[in-house]
Amino acid sequence: MSLRFVLFLAGAGVLLPMVAMSDDLTRDAAVDRTLASNPTLQAARAAIGAAEQQAKLEGMRPPLTVGAELENFAGTGSLSGLDSAETTVRLGRTFELGGKREARLAVGGARVAQQKHDAALARLDLEAATKRRFNAVLAKQARVDMTTRQLALVREIREAVAYRVRRGASPDADLPLADLGVVRAEIDLEGAEHELSSARVALSVLWGAETPAFTRATGSIEDISVLPSFDALRQRVPQGADQRRFELEAQLLEAQLKSAETTAKADVAGTLGVRRLEAFDDEALVLSFSMPIGLSDRSELARSRVRAEQSGLNERRKAAELERYSSLFSSYEELKHAQHEYEALKERMVPAAERALALAQRGYDDARYSFLQVAQARGVLHSLQNERIAAATRYHDLLTDIERTTATFGVSAP
Repeated sequence: MSLRFVLFLAGAGVLLPMVAMSDDLTRDAAVDRTLASNPTLQAARAAIGAAEQQAKLEGMRPPLTVGAELENFAGTGSLSGLDSAETTVRLGRTFELGGKREARLAVGGARVAQQKHDAALARLDLEAATKRRFNAVLAKQARVDMTTRQLALVREIREAVAYRVRRGASPDADLPLADLGVVRAEIDLEGAEHELSSARVALSVLWGAETPAFTRATGSIEDISVLPSFDALRQRVPQGADQRRFELEAQLLEAQLKSAETTAKADVAGTLGVRRLEAFDDEALVLSFSMPIGLSDRSELARSRVRAEQSGLNERRKAAELERYSSLFSSYEELKHAQHEYEALKERMVPAAERALALAQRGYDDARYSFLQVAQARGVLHSLQNERIAAATRYHDLLTDIERTTATFGVSAP
């Protein structure tokens, strides 16, 4: 049996028929499952509810107060006992002036908006994580498929070598080398299979499933899309979801500044009560008012603090935008390199290795080359095929990272 004929069968798919799989999982379906069931998003939704309740609490008006006093009792002489006691029951309230309640409501609303934005960022992070793990499943599937074909091929080659050895057409040393190739392929396949199992679990736990409920991830890791324009990506950085966090922080500081301004105007606390005078057996109304003084200094200090934070925020925003630009540029350059590497492997290196293997096999069939040269050529081809899968995986992971960096959205609950 010719080695060229064996390789023709393997390339034609005769040695490894493809079986239709059910319960396939698409990338979009994986993302939908994660966003529907991930515990992190459930916690984020609860945090939004807590922030909303806290905002309502801080926006409540000052409560009514009830008090009582007992004077001129348990003294000496005419003031002994309760005969001359004066009992007062009061009902009081603080009247806020200067729009303090409205200012507190604005601060609470800004904090709720921040919490919603944080939840939306967590949603984006989980979406990106799901895509990366889905990419890993696709890559491991490709490696299992390739290694399975490789094992079927080396087993057929081993039988072909054994046939030639029995006929005396090849030296006896070729058979142990062929056996080693089979063992190595079996080990490679076992490793690829357990890596695929781990990748499947890593993906499914994102939606809370310890056991994957899908048979196979749909798609190919080698589906390389058209490279996006860097200029278009760059323009999205200032409006990106992460930069939006600074806008919301600025809104919160503005609300805090207005709240600090309202504290310059004093509130009025008033009480109205009824006093019982036991000595005269009469009752009378008691009315009192009070208000703090010297609040302007406190208000100015609070406003100065907020202004300092506003100044720092602007600088932090600039620094973050520059850092994101640097990260985007670096990722984009790596993306271009990954695409170039993949294309070089697919279009030049792997085909060259296939030709080298074919020539080595032809020389072996013609008794001009040793089987060791065939094994080396096959090893080079297998290594390059692995590198091709790795380059495609890096491309998709980098593309996912770039999509996350340049993501934009409005503020909304997840």
